[in-house]
Amino acid sequence: MSDFYFQWQVNKRLIMTTKFFNLSIIYTKLFLKEKYICFYENLSRRYYNVLFFGSDLISLKSLQKVNQFRKSENIIKRLDLVTANSSKNKTIIEKYAQTENIRLLQWPHLDIKNNEYDIGIIVAFGHLIKEDVLKKFPLGMVNVHPSLLPRWRGAAPIIYTLMHGDETAGVSLMKIKPNIFDVGEIISQQKVLISKDIKLPELTEQLSDIGADMLVECLRTLPTCLTKAIPQSNEGVTYAKKINKGISEVRWFSMSAKDVYNLYRAIYGLYPLTTKFRDKRIKLFNAFLVNSDPEYTNKSVGSLEYCENTKAIRILCKDKQFIYFRTLRVLGKREISALDFYNGYIKNVPLDKRNVVIC
Repeated sequence: MSDFYFQWQVNKRLIMTTKFFNLSIIYTKLFLKEKYICFYENLSRRYYNVLFFGSDLISLKSLQKVNQFRKSENIIKRLDLVTANSSKNKTIIEKYAQTENIRLLQWPHLDIKNNEYDIGIIVAFGHLIKEDVLKKFPLGMVNVHPSLLPRWRGAAPIIYTLMHGDETAGVSLMKIKPNIFDVGEIISQQKVLISKDIKLPELTEQLSDIGADMLVECLRTLPTCLTKAIPQSNEGVTYAKKINKGISEVRWFSMSAKDVYNLYRAIYGLYPLTTKFRDKRIKLFNAFLVNSDPEYTNKSVGSLEYCENTKAIRILCKDKQFIYFRTLRVLGKREISALDFYNGYIKNVPLDKRNVVIC
């Protein structure tokens, strides 16, 4: 009986020891898992030092929102600004940085150390990034580009979007590759529909807001968002090269009325449309189309006349459709209404010489 009792006690202790051992393993695993989760969360909540590259009004919007984000959430520890302005006069973005105590660095003499900043941000900067600069950022560099890449790579994507009559525009957030523009992996994209009458300043502001918000979201989700970037497609690649004022010259014999109107929208606020009338250089303002216009097949392309119904000067384009202008300006003169232009430059001209625009 005593042997049986003794064996029972031994078995009981073995069972209890085994349970305790198994529970210990379970608790140990739970403890380690909790520590791992805690470690991962701390890692994902780490602070980042950010170096912002930007030079104009478009980049100001992003800098402002990133700076607001820095103040409201404990993710960005340090935010500095690089500009390429060599003038003694401060740009609007530099003035903002100074009021916010954001340190200014001068391109291309950066003098920054490896890993001094975690990530670089580029918005409307316009300078190629060399490999030696890119290597200084452990997380690389991110660029805000106002087009749906790979469409409209280059310096003037919004202008080309409008000039070519695109029905959609958008913003791409992409990784920077050294020594080349606009070919990096896409982190995120957002598409917007374009209204038929929107002009360059309004679309620029809209896309600037969207890009700034996308940039803040990228910073909020670092570093995960960077790992999800995908390569750009090799199809649908187009280029938006830098423009100059020569783009404003209207080619009536090769452009439809819609082409001219799209050009007007695309360069609005930069350059007015220009042409010649009776050897006088004129600038054209306040353009619009009349949807109910028929085709004027009995008139010559380039015909210029005053339209009483619209109180506008209208000019016939390649497709035999008119484009209308409410005000005009002869070079060296002030801007005047279409009626004043008619009274001053057309009314007293013989009928057979009125309808010629020298392009």
